[in-house]
Amino acid sequence: MKKLLFHIMLIILCLPAFGQKKQSEFRFWEDSLVILRDKVMNEQDETTRLELNEEFMTLLETVLQMPRSFEHPWDSVRNFAVLASPDNVFKIFTWYVVKRDYTVENFGFVQVYNENRKKYVLFPLYDKRGTIDYPKTQVGNHNRWYGAVYYRLITTKEKNITYYTLLGLNGNNLFTNQKIIEILHFNKEMVPVFGARIFKNYPEKVSRVILEYSKNASLHLNYEEQEYLVSTGKYNPKTKQMDYRRVTSPMIIFDELIPVDENVPAITAYMVPESSLNQGFIEENGHWVFLKRVYGSNPDKVKPDHQIKQREIYKPQ
Repeated sequence: MKKLLFHIMLIILCLPAFGQKKQSEFRFWEDSLVILRDKVMNEQDETTRLELNEEFMTLLETVLQMPRSFEHPWDSVRNFAVLASPDNVFKIFTWYVVKRDYTVENFGFVQVYNENRKKYVLFPLYDKRGTIDYPKTQVGNHNRWYGAVYYRLITTKEKNITYYTLLGLNGNNLFTNQKIIEILHFNKEMVPVFGARIFKNYPEKVSRVILEYSKNASLHLNYEEQEYLVSTGKYNPKTKQMDYRRVTSPMIIFDELIPVDENVPAITAYMVPESSLNQGFIEENGHWVFLKRVYGSNPDKVKPDHQIKQREIYKPQ
């Protein structure tokens, strides 16, 4: 705590100079936060770990309240995530702490520009998923945040509303991980709102998509160009099947989750991704339209050169 107070006092003393110096001055605070975050990650005692996390959150809050802090790129961080919206409206900072019972608690800040107040405003994020009764359908402000650490941001628009789709990971607990497709937008007062009913044709009515799976598995969830097949609606008498055409489009793509064994019920701790089966969402008029089956291949990925393997010829004894 004494080190934290020293950091804060040093920041206060330096505040007048920061408005006049280059953005590189923030590198010092970025490095300090990275070091403090490493201490949180490596601390074995839970009480000390949580105390260090409070120091980290306080120091980050102090730095983000400094003039011109929004201009800093935060491109050398590790062990916490920073995403900036392409329109420069906000940045979102997220990270996690592992508890003694292996449950994961997420934390964060939203730094957003308030046009009426002519300044950037901070909204702290505390993981409230344990108190949310219907997490897939709940819509609420920053005080009702379903925690995750975000690694990708996609911008879409529906009429006059801009939606920011966040892809994230939630370490959840000892048995399962979760990948999250979260929707963030802002109300008229520029207060963040999490969750929105913009998912179409999905098996459930949801405001966010939560994919929960076995801790021993790894699920692919990303936003990328994909080639997939779309039915032409025409029947081919030669093949006696419907004709399909190949379409390339950016999409949210993820592995389909299946039980680890067909005899095992669909319990989340025993659900695993099947990499050969893909599902996804394509953006249409500001909405995410669900595709149950995606036969995709990323055209941007370089395919390896074909190699001719020597066949072994059977030789009788």
